[in-house]
Amino acid sequence: MNMRRVFVLLGCALIIPCLRPLPALATQQYADRTGKGCIFCHQESTGGQLKTVGFAYIRNGYQYPISERVLRKAETLQTPFHKTLRFIFGYLHLLAAVIFFGAIFYIHIFIRPSRLVGGIPKHERILGLSCMVTLTLTGLYLTWVRIDKWEQFFNNTFGLMLFVKILLFLLMVSIGLTAVTIVHRRMQKEAKAPRLPAVAEKITPAHLKQFDGTSGRRAYVAYAGKIYDVTDSARWKEGRHFGKHTAGTDLTEELKGAPHGADLLERVKYVGEISPTTEEPHTAPAPAHRLFVRMAYANLVIIFLILVCISVWRWDFPLRLLPEKRPEVAAGARCAECHAKRHPGLVQDWKNGVHSRVGVDCYKCHQAGKDKALPSKAHLQHDVHPIAVVVTPKTCAGCHPDQAAQYDKSKHAHTYEIMWKVDRWLNDGMNNAIERTSGCYACHGTVVEVQDGTPVKGTWPNVGVGRVNPDGTLGSCTSCHTRHRFSLVEARKPEACDQCHLGPDHPQIEIYNESKHATIYHAEGATWRWDPDDRNWKAGRDFRAPTCAACHMSAAGTIPRTHDVTERLSWETQAPLTVRPSEFAPFPVATNWEEQRGKMEAVCLQCHSETWTRGHFANLDEVIRNYNETYYRPIKNLIDGLYQAGRLSTARYFDEDLEWEFYEFWHHEGRRARMGAAMMAPDYAWWHGFYELKRRFGTIVETAAALRKRSVVQGYREVPGKQEN
Repeated sequence: MNMRRVFVLLGCALIIPCLRPLPALATQQYADRTGKGCIFCHQESTGGQLKTVGFAYIRNGYQYPISERVLRKAETLQTPFHKTLRFIFGYLHLLAAVIFFGAIFYIHIFIRPSRLVGGIPKHERILGLSCMVTLTLTGLYLTWVRIDKWEQFFNNTFGLMLFVKILLFLLMVSIGLTAVTIVHRRMQKEAKAPRLPAVAEKITPAHLKQFDGTSGRRAYVAYAGKIYDVTDSARWKEGRHFGKHTAGTDLTEELKGAPHGADLLERVKYVGEISPTTEEPHTAPAPAHRLFVRMAYANLVIIFLILVCISVWRWDFPLRLLPEKRPEVAAGARCAECHAKRHPGLVQDWKNGVHSRVGVDCYKCHQAGKDKALPSKAHLQHDVHPIAVVVTPKTCAGCHPDQAAQYDKSKHAHTYEIMWKVDRWLNDGMNNAIERTSGCYACHGTVVEVQDGTPVKGTWPNVGVGRVNPDGTLGSCTSCHTRHRFSLVEARKPEACDQCHLGPDHPQIEIYNESKHATIYHAEGATWRWDPDDRNWKAGRDFRAPTCAACHMSAAGTIPRTHDVTERLSWETQAPLTVRPSEFAPFPVATNWEEQRGKMEAVCLQCHSETWTRGHFANLDEVIRNYNETYYRPIKNLIDGLYQAGRLSTARYFDEDLEWEFYEFWHHEGRRARMGAAMMAPDYAWWHGFYELKRRFGTIVETAAALRKRSVVQGYREVPGKQEN
């Protein structure tokens, strides 16, 4: 019996943990109906380990904003020491629960509480007490880790279920302690005093043996089928009569040789007659035993209720347990109702997107908090809840902190700054405000200004990648993740980039479409898995040829995903003279080009051999050297010499033909030659690149020779649409 108990308990300990579900979703508000986790809380979008900010989100009661105090405490609890301690305590808590619950089930299924007449066995009592102590101590620590304030028990499903579970556990412990102490001792006493049958006539010879007068039991004897109680007789101490006769026996034969007759039995208490049956008599349960059985079944019911609490938290419940009373939630519902009438396409995009599925409504992104942009004056006419004029990366960082941080250090985020540093058209005022707004700023971004709750004309609307926002953040996530669906599938396709990366100066989409990669994409892309269930977009499994995102952003083997699209570049092919990214004066980056080259090579190695990959980059390096030394440096030296000799005017750029020629020399043909080679588009590398470079090279040399012969130097070209200083 003892070995069987051990095997049952071990089986429960091994099997039940294997039946645990996948990591639970954070809350019903943010992950309802998705089947996937949230990367705000977890390291991976499929759930798994919590980030520090996600742990703080839990400690804050699943509510925003998260205070600095809670965030600091969460950072402390996310240290290796506390994470190890949490793992150990969590494991002990789970193990103790499995053993404790398993022991109770074992008693009910295999032993039956009604059979434990003499009390609970010693080993079971020690096991039960040990489990209760372990559950209490580990539960206190784990509750302290998860709960930071009393309100957290009542503002989310997990907190409510935890609170109910704690109450049930305390009740179960109270019942258990009472059962293994007070009730157990009473059951032991009752076991020493045999219980009378419910009906006296049902006393059998087998039952008579229990009343032998020892250990405080009653002393019964039988004579001629009748039973007498001799407990109070002085001649029957401890159930013995002069050392010859013992209580609990039939004295009919023995009295025949006794010095006295059976008349002496008339002086003691008559109990009843012996039943002729050999069956065990039905005895009335003792009071303590009856109480123990009831307590055992009460604890069994409590265990089932605790499992219900865990199930409600883990797998949700068809009915909402806590009514939603937060004003921001009600505001979000009103947003959708109103805008569905005024802007049905906008609302439908949101409904079809991931934000709708995880409970992120309009107000969560558009609310104007203290640290956000000024509220929209126009919207206050429709609703009292302040709405931000512009949604910035700071808002997105609330749920996507890593992506926002990566983007913030990328060249994309700083294109407005870079544009003014490198482009002579802007610096020399050769285009006006509307030309910049409708052209340059559409991709590079504006400096968004807000006055009296209204965007300043010319700075808005804009979704440029380098937009300077009123809260100081840079960029617009909707440049690539278009409103309001924010489709990951869309962002992974090359069409997401072609709105800006096209044309004579940076024709990446044209170059890509010419490459073998695009040939495969256009032929097979419709059959690729753009959004796999595990959210890990892998070469070979989900797609066969790379897109812009696959090369510059997506994970590749051990190379993690990134929103810094320039992170894997080893050359600045947009610069007039090709340099390493750390040497690019307008925006030097703190990276090692060799490490970044290694990351890009890792992308290529997913589908290509090492020989092919290294050969490609060796060819690119030779193209860069050829452009720098054969074309750019000679022409740059020639132009600089003309300025020094006074043959070109320094009053304003683009007022002479040669300045136009030189600008397009590096800005158009020079970029196309280098980018075409980098992305494997031979037509752009040669016909649109080096071929045009050669032709313009000759034009510049001829024009320079003519300038040297002039006696008077004067800027002569009038450019229309200039911005006067």
